[in-house]
Amino acid sequence: MMARIPLCALLATASLLLYAPASGAPARPASNARPMASPPATATPRASMPRASMPNVLVILADDLGWPDVSAYGGRDVPTPNLDRIAASGAAFSSGYVTASVCAVSRAGLLTGRMPMRFGFTYNINDEGDAGAGLPVSEKTIAERLKPLGYRTGAFGKWHVGSEDRFYPTNRGFDEFFGFLAGETVYVDPKTPGIVTTPTKADAGKPPFEQRLRNGVVIEGAGRHRVDNFNRYLTDEITDHAVDFIDRSAKQKQPFFSYVAYNAPHWPLQVPQAWYDRFAHIKDPVRRTYVAMIAAMDAGVGRILDKLEQRGLRENTMVVFLSDNGCPVQFGFCNEAHPWGAGKFTYLEGGVRVPFLFAYPRGMKPKGVVDQSVSSLDILPTILKAAAPESPLPRELEGQDLIASAQSKGPDQRLMVWGQAPVYAAKQGPWRVWRSDDWGSRALHNLAQDPWEKTDISAANRQHSDRLNAAIDQFAQSLPQPLWKLHSTRKVVIGGRETEWVY
Repeated sequence: MMARIPLCALLATASLLLYAPASGAPARPASNARPMASPPATATPRASMPRASMPNVLVILADDLGWPDVSAYGGRDVPTPNLDRIAASGAAFSSGYVTASVCAVSRAGLLTGRMPMRFGFTYNINDEGDAGAGLPVSEKTIAERLKPLGYRTGAFGKWHVGSEDRFYPTNRGFDEFFGFLAGETVYVDPKTPGIVTTPTKADAGKPPFEQRLRNGVVIEGAGRHRVDNFNRYLTDEITDHAVDFIDRSAKQKQPFFSYVAYNAPHWPLQVPQAWYDRFAHIKDPVRRTYVAMIAAMDAGVGRILDKLEQRGLRENTMVVFLSDNGCPVQFGFCNEAHPWGAGKFTYLEGGVRVPFLFAYPRGMKPKGVVDQSVSSLDILPTILKAAAPESPLPRELEGQDLIASAQSKGPDQRLMVWGQAPVYAAKQGPWRVWRSDDWGSRALHNLAQDPWEKTDISAANRQHSDRLNAAIDQFAQSLPQPLWKLHSTRKVVIGGRETEWVY
């Protein structure tokens, strides 16, 4: 079983980490700050493998789930027993990161294995749909890389990387799609018996709960058929489709890739009464609903894991669970008592540091809590290494092998760089730089001593500040022009820290 440690102890331990490439990782650049790759080369033909030897792949993505809001790291505020099952059979990465602090940009990085700013996917896609905005067809998705290897592919839930036909899931390597294309949608008709809908302080100006609008409409298949399911809770619907896909793939004895992108616990706050009633000890109805939504999602993950076990597929299925970014502070449901409890839209640590769980029983023994830094960029290289071990990885991929990271015992000096102009961040070891080019502000923090990022120590540690700012400069100067515009920036206060929000 996974070692259990108190959350406060984990925070102290995790903050003392050093970041370095995992031993045994592919001999390719580990840094997100390397110069932009040359145009992708034609994919190398992959060595064929017997279907029975190819791992199934299950990537489960939560939406706006904060780092402390799972129990896999030892916390007790939000019990997630089924997520703990993943961690207990594999690894709970305490230093797991995504490529951006906002939904669409982060998803583009996960699906391609590249920093999305490198191909102009710099800013979020708004719910009306920015004209021409989407994942460029020049960038291959995980599904587009696995289909030629014989995989059956399905996407279920939130898409949010383009609504035009050229960006649509079934035109991006997925055989099946059920879900919605926008950044948010209503989970269920609030008039449905047994449903709790909880308003928040930031609901003003948001779409009404009474209907699903525009790209928030639930659709399925290549023909975009509208699904009449507004009386059913969407988290459960996503789970149903994911379970059915696994069942059908097992019957056909075909390896599968299932991308299960829950919109929970993203706004709006809606949950079945039965789940809400389980958390009567939480007095704030907003926080209570958020926690209940996480619990409902966790139960869905449990059903998916149960189906894998029933079908005898668990050993040979690679399971990854993570969130697309940190918790959004504006609604009032984040855990601001934790330094990484909120940060969506910002480049505080809590914006890009997320719950990150990984298990592959056939390929890796349980490791418990692992402190090596990992990235959503690592998911695609890990999959390809297992699915086609005799073939070289595409050279444009930027990540490392998650299995090697989980098994590494050496120091971790991995350099991480993020940025949506005008805001950037870089981190290596305990040292972390945050900077805003439009504010003309730069700050260096030592997360081992200051996990809240409140005290700028750049004046006394000039070498660390200069090194990380140089990495940001290299990253920023390598990027093409964004494919669509920056929507806005604004000042926001999170956990007593004033920072800049980028949308």
